[in-house]
Amino acid sequence: MTDLFFALIRAGLDGTPLTDFPKLEGRQWAALLDMARKQTVVGLLYQGLSQLPQGYPLPQNLLYVLIAEIGHLEKESRKVQQTAEALTAEFRAQGLHPLVMKGPSVAAFYAQPLLRECGDIDLYFPPEEFDRAASMAGDVKPAPDGSVHYKREGIDIDQHRQYFDIHSRKLPPVPSPEATLLMLSAHILKHCMGVGIGLRQLCDLAMAYKALAVPPEDLRRCFRDVGLERWNRLLFSFLHKYLGAEPLYDTLPSPDPLLKIVLEGGNFGHHSQAREASLHKSPLRRKLGTAGLFLRRLPFSLRYAKKELVPMLGELLRGNLS
Repeated sequence: MTDLFFALIRAGLDGTPLTDFPKLEGRQWAALLDMARKQTVVGLLYQGLSQLPQGYPLPQNLLYVLIAEIGHLEKESRKVQQTAEALTAEFRAQGLHPLVMKGPSVAAFYAQPLLRECGDIDLYFPPEEFDRAASMAGDVKPAPDGSVHYKREGIDIDQHRQYFDIHSRKLPPVPSPEATLLMLSAHILKHCMGVGIGLRQLCDLAMAYKALAVPPEDLRRCFRDVGLERWNRLLFSFLHKYLGAEPLYDTLPSPDPLLKIVLEGGNFGHHSQAREASLHKSPLRRKLGTAGLFLRRLPFSLRYAKKELVPMLGELLRGNLS
């Protein structure tokens, strides 16, 4: 089922017709929909189905459920998008320079932005503007990493002091296409080293990579400068094999280590057995559960991001990894 799932998601991303897709039974379609929900890519599954041949037999109950979920998804995505636009307009009117990270900003890289599931809104401000922006936001709650959280129209807003989830002296300027791609790559890495990551974030990077069209030699140099070339070889191997992205490197490793993380936990690892069990425990036990996941990922982290281990451990001790 995994190969069929990725075929549908890839078709949803690039619009490739699915001319030889096999006929499936109802329970198989239910399994594919369950996978899409866990990976928060129901919108892409829906778009992939539109690439099936005319007259392909789809179960009516599947279509009814999907249409209802897509309607809700579009409504929620539109609300997040409009809130992000209104919020950034307010800050800009006061002479500030917010950048929307992930969420609505990467949704713009998709053919149908409203079908990309959005949750909260992440805002970045230049360091000299952060405190003023936070004072304008109203009732804010500080986080251990120095960011602040607040709500707008019922939507969670995370306001960040740092644009990147990595520590390096050779970071590209913000904003820039290289910065966007590095930010998305580092965000995926951070969660791979901890609680896990889902397919949606990898789809985001695949679409950003295609849309921003950074010359491959420039992007390879950027990843090399920050010390994450090995990680990005693995990451872009996954994007090439499963999501149809153009290869960034001439030789690519097997994407299996990353595929395992994606499939076992889904969206930010919420569907792994260990993660699900920890979500029902006390805050302290949840933190201990996160620490356990971090330790479990140590072989992966040592292989692909050794330089980031010490900073990640510091965040873990401060309680910043959820």
